Amino acid sequence: MLSPLTDFVSSPRGKWVTLALWVVLAGALIAQLPRLEDVTENEAALFLPADAESTRAFEIGRERFPASGTPVLVVVRESTGLSAATWEAVAGLGAWLSGPEAPAAVTQVRAPGPDAGAGSGLVSPDRTTLYLFADLAGEPAEPAFSGAVDAIRERAAALDLPGVEVAVGGPGGLIVDLVQVFSNINSFLLVVTVLLVLALLVLIYRSPVVALIPLLSVGLVFQVAGAVGAFVAELWDLPISGQTTGIMTVVLFGTGTDYVLFVSARFREELGRHDDAHEAMRRTMRGVGGAVASAGATILIASAALTFAVLRSYQALGPVIAIAVGLMMLAALTFVPALLTVAGRRAYWPMQPRVDPEVAREPADREGWRRSIYGRIGGVVLGRPRAALAATTAALALLIAGLLAFETNYDQLESLPGNTESVRSFELLRSGFPGGELSPTTVYVSLPPGEQVREADRLGQLDALTLALAEHPRVARASGPSRPFGSDAPPGGPPGAGGRFVAADGGAARIDVVLRENPFADESLDAVPALRELAREAAGRAGLDPAAVLVGGDTAEAADQRSAGGRDSRVVLPMILLAIGAVLAVLLRSLVAPLYLMATIAFTYFATLGLAVAVFVLVVGHAGMGPGVPFFLFVFLNALSVDYNIYLMSRIREEARSAPLGEATAYALARTGPVITSAGLILAGTFSALMTLPLADLVQLGFAVAAGVLIDTFITRTLIVPALVSIVGRWSWWPSRLGA
Repeated sequence: MLSPLTDFVSSPRGKWVTLALWVVLAGALIAQLPRLEDVTENEAALFLPADAESTRAFEIGRERFPASGTPVLVVVRESTGLSAATWEAVAGLGAWLSGPEAPAAVTQVRAPGPDAGAGSGLVSPDRTTLYLFADLAGEPAEPAFSGAVDAIRERAAALDLPGVEVAVGGPGGLIVDLVQVFSNINSFLLVVTVLLVLALLVLIYRSPVVALIPLLSVGLVFQVAGAVGAFVAELWDLPISGQTTGIMTVVLFGTGTDYVLFVSARFREELGRHDDAHEAMRRTMRGVGGAVASAGATILIASAALTFAVLRSYQALGPVIAIAVGLMMLAALTFVPALLTVAGRRAYWPMQPRVDPEVAREPADREGWRRSIYGRIGGVVLGRPRAALAATTAALALLIAGLLAFETNYDQLESLPGNTESVRSFELLRSGFPGGELSPTTVYVSLPPGEQVREADRLGQLDALTLALAEHPRVARASGPSRPFGSDAPPGGPPGAGGRFVAADGGAARIDVVLRENPFADESLDAVPALRELAREAAGRAGLDPAAVLVGGDTAEAADQRSAGGRDSRVVLPMILLAIGAVLAVLLRSLVAPLYLMATIAFTYFATLGLAVAVFVLVVGHAGMGPGVPFFLFVFLNALSVDYNIYLMSRIREEARSAPLGEATAYALARTGPVITSAGLILAGTFSALMTLPLADLVQLGFAVAAGVLIDTFITRTLIVPALVSIVGRWSWWPSRLGA
């Protein structure tokens, strides 16, 4: 089916037409379409399901409480007690925040005075810690917002009081720190990935030319994929995060380099059979074109399965990866063969291949391959396949034991380096306040049209709701229109004190609920369903409409993410595995081999995840694995490792047409082993680039995928699969005939 296309690309005229078309079309798309960076967002609520309660609460807050903005906390701590000099400096900072010289994004400010007690909510009971509260308007990714946070941090740092620690954080500071990290991901990750791939290619192939061809091909596709991906994101309103673009970069460079290696390795082999480069490439693409197309198809299908996820962060990743890999697959079938044909034997300089009569002989008549490393490995494995299978599965089973320590960590603060200012501010804050002070859970109450929060009976109802929420065992304090200084303080206050809890039109109220624990801790997330139930029950008892009550905030968003992520793991991941099995069944024309190949993929996944848990939880000391790590590891390990399944099994079937199955398996392993090893090392290297980033979740993902690819390369594909082929025998290709 692909032969007419690949034959044209390999022809003397077709190679130039192909290269010209790629250059012209790529230039036009890159020039006319937006960049992926232009459509990147990092607001957590935008990546949750649209019908999630925290998403609806986020929309209420943005639409009806625009003045509230995103809070930034300036935390001040003096371990010996807040001195007069400290109070004077705090007063000056508060005056600056409230004055005309403050950043334009500042909308509301709350600052304690020296006479403020713990009931104000801004001073710790032991009077060693306080915080100033400033709401910032605008989107956190906008320069005006980040500029305001930078200005506040610069002003706070200028306090420079001996023995006093000052840090600026809160939700606003945390988002700015995350945006800053993500804004640097693409350029930094691209440089690291390119250098890693280039170094590995030169080291493996000892040729600067063949090392540059994958980088040139993947680099061109990278630019086109970014432009097309940005266009599709705008067209379909997909929320693209910095994490998504970073993952796309490593997936594209990893898979793209693999595809180019599959073509270039077979081309080098065919140059040993044919003088003419055009004929060598024609036979190359007839041999590996189907494998490259099938490998790309598996990732396209896996990406399509992501559209069935309810988490929009997973949904958005699907089209981005599909576009990138789809274009790379097309390039591997057209642009790469054309480029290699133009280069010919010069592509492998200084070790240019010559026509070798030994290569043209049948496997049974060739003995040189038996002395190669993979020829010897194949001899050992196929000599005692059951022993090899038992030993390797036992080793992987030991790695699976690491899953006994598996925990999931939803704390965004722990994902950042410890010296990040938002992290330091939280450490200072929780030394004097409940952990939930960092980011209170928000309860929104919408009133019927025409009714106002400030009406006496409505204030009474909201006060009853506030006190009921404060009674929850996980809650330290609740604040609302009737009790602006908290449920542990008397109701009321100075005129306007409760205004920040009332919508601009007066028709909705907000109640801030401070949890006792870290707002991202499991205990806090576990409390969200009970808080929602309590809020609606208490609202009903007070005479409010329970259906008009929504619970949101960072803790609720994390709880909804956990719930949606669990559903996606149960639904989407099996779909991906079954889809990959279907592709293998079509390619191999078999119902048996795909079953044990899928089993090896799943086994490798659990072994890899167990190893990652052991390393990061038991050794490094992380609180748990990032919430997306198990999901993305499954997606990438399944979609990427199947390339090697296809490449090896296709070659076994091809060689079995002219040799016994055992001989064909050993020869296929000897021929594909070096290519799969090279591809695996490069793919692992590209994903290990994620480990250079200052985000724990991406470090974990980079390590896990790199480790999984290496396990798949050196154990699963080299030892387990050949052993299974030997044990199952010709039944592997049932119901088709092996020689067909």
